[in-house]
Amino acid sequence: MKSNILKIGSGKISEIESTLRAADISGKILYISDPYVDSLYGASVRPQIEAVGKIKEQSVDYNTIAYSMEVAERVIATDIDCIVAMGGGKTLDVGKYAAFVSKRPFLSIPTTMAHDGIVSPIAVLKRQDEKPKSLGCAMPSMIILDTKLMATCPKHLIKAGIGDTISNYMALKDWDFAVSHGKDEMNGYAYMMSRTSLDALMKTQFDHICPEFIDVLANSLVLSGIAMDFAGSSRPVSGSEHLFSHALDYYCEKQNLHGFNVALGTIAVLKIIGDDPTEVIDYLKKFEVDVNPEHMGISEDSFVYCMQHATEMRNNRYTYLHEADLDSDKLKNVYKELVEEL
Repeated sequence: MKSNILKIGSGKISEIESTLRAADISGKILYISDPYVDSLYGASVRPQIEAVGKIKEQSVDYNTIAYSMEVAERVIATDIDCIVAMGGGKTLDVGKYAAFVSKRPFLSIPTTMAHDGIVSPIAVLKRQDEKPKSLGCAMPSMIILDTKLMATCPKHLIKAGIGDTISNYMALKDWDFAVSHGKDEMNGYAYMMSRTSLDALMKTQFDHICPEFIDVLANSLVLSGIAMDFAGSSRPVSGSEHLFSHALDYYCEKQNLHGFNVALGTIAVLKIIGDDPTEVIDYLKKFEVDVNPEHMGISEDSFVYCMQHATEMRNNRYTYLHEADLDSDKLKNVYKELVEEL
């Protein structure tokens, strides 16, 4: 079985059959989607899978570790040869982890651009207590990114994808910081990929969301995923801003899209460590990515608490927050500045 097939561009959803054939896929193929996505694209997807093998189907209702393991058990028990998942992050992460556990080839067909998890070697699934858990797995062996299809997804999901890629800005600073303090090792290839992903987005000639910009964003998200694959972890794209985001997920009742959380975290941590966040703020405003904590339903008390407890969210991820002054009064001032400036 050949792997590592990546197709990006307008209309690529019509290349599912050719992609599976190129990867020498045959036999039983499990098609995973949710009812809404399937109602939109299933009629196009099914015939292409049936042209290659015998289709089996699974409707994704939950994105829990237990549910993904159930899917993996079905794949193993019924001798399924390949998994094809189409949808948003929840569906793709279930399929990705099930493929990893069952050691089957996996074709990922994202329908949104809300985060870089669409191509990463990490699946975010819920534990029994409903809290998210990041699980290491493998990058999809095949990826189809139809930019025309993605351009039709809700604008706030595209903006969340922008926010997630912009967070590489802080993640790379944190990685440099950890290495300089003897707390981590550098992987030059992974670092370069993450930097290239960030630069591709921040140096784009486009100043609004359009089909051409969607292409840029799609490539940036893919590069972030490759960076994680090179590093063998999320280190190239995940630093203090992600720890803050995990704390928000864990402690806050109001839940926001991951991309907005990490974009807010990037600006906030830059302020906390005394770096100028103007470049990041200006870029997000250009694309109307609103990360004002008040608008996101994050109170001053929640902001302070989550920032002070962010380092507890993950072991072995050393960041600026481990050394920064996280005095409550200082954080309250940062919160007030964020509300005023964003």
